[in-house]
Amino acid sequence: MAPRPRALELEPVPESDREGDLPHPREQLELYGHESACRALAQAARSGQLHHAWIIAGPKGVGKATLAWRFVRSLLAHGAQDCNDQLTIGDDHPVRRQIAALSHPDLILLRRPWDFTLKKFKSELPVDEVRKLRGFFSRHSSFGGARIAVIDCADDMNSNSQNALLKILEEPPKGALLLLISHAPGALLATTRSRCRMLTLRKLSHEATRTAVGTLRPGLREDERELVSALADGAPGRALAFAEAGAAGMYRDVVELLGGLPRMDAGGVFAFAEKTAKLPAENGMRLFSTLLMQVEERLLRGAFGAQHTLSSEQALMRKLQQVMPLESWQRLWEKLRQETGRAYDLNLDKKQHILNTLFAIEAAAQH
Repeated sequence: MAPRPRALELEPVPESDREGDLPHPREQLELYGHESACRALAQAARSGQLHHAWIIAGPKGVGKATLAWRFVRSLLAHGAQDCNDQLTIGDDHPVRRQIAALSHPDLILLRRPWDFTLKKFKSELPVDEVRKLRGFFSRHSSFGGARIAVIDCADDMNSNSQNALLKILEEPPKGALLLLISHAPGALLATTRSRCRMLTLRKLSHEATRTAVGTLRPGLREDERELVSALADGAPGRALAFAEAGAAGMYRDVVELLGGLPRMDAGGVFAFAEKTAKLPAENGMRLFSTLLMQVEERLLRGAFGAQHTLSSEQALMRKLQQVMPLESWQRLWEKLRQETGRAYDLNLDKKQHILNTLFAIEAAAQH
């Protein structure tokens, strides 16, 4: 009798470091902006004194993982001494295919694993995953170059995982290189940060973000490209994720509903909740919460600094400042953020959660 096929053989394993159906950063050859960061890594490699661990930090979607994989390709294809300032390799280079397939023997990727039982990603990068580095770095390099570990993202490590990593950072094996991708490096242990070189990527300009989105998603309508680029705030990857999830249409719906404050259109609220709840969780409840937080961020940035403002939301921003002080909006949105996390973790009714959220906003505005 033939053995039963495992779940791994029945269905592809989702990747926690991939945004929806977009190309994975290790498959993405284009990098927009960050030329100085490329030069810094290339020069460090050519110096012969490449530090054994780097934290590549910056806002989510700004290009951190794309830069990290670009550096990995260059190191494994050319060697440290021959890295060019752009960190490029030939399109037909065999290393490119090996890295895309995660089959290169001198490379390991650590990320949150998929839970086949619960059908979702584990909430943390467990210590058992980090312990794999011991066995990986104990082997000799297959091609005489670096042995590289990419951790995407380091923020997912719990304290046990970080402590396990520290043992390697404190006594790095010869030829080892660790690239830690982090959206919030301040949340990492101070001892972890102290043993790594920090390379921080800055946000792109609005125009540069629009150009990147237009190149990577040429079929996107001009108004949608403008909207997702503004919402992404200088992070092209985030803009592409918004476009992939259909965020433009949902954001317009949210702006229209909130524009009715202090009393929103009840029929519109119920219709929106019904429509959104039918979507998969990531494109429904999660996206709704993300866009609601975008309203908060754009409200605060608009009040205290310059930002690229969309004509469709100008009236809303004025309305929000009229109905409630900014401090009250901050407290309310923090509470709503916590409630969304709870609803998602406990798999609560999506439609009811969306209704509760909108009604809470309306009640606060009326008071």
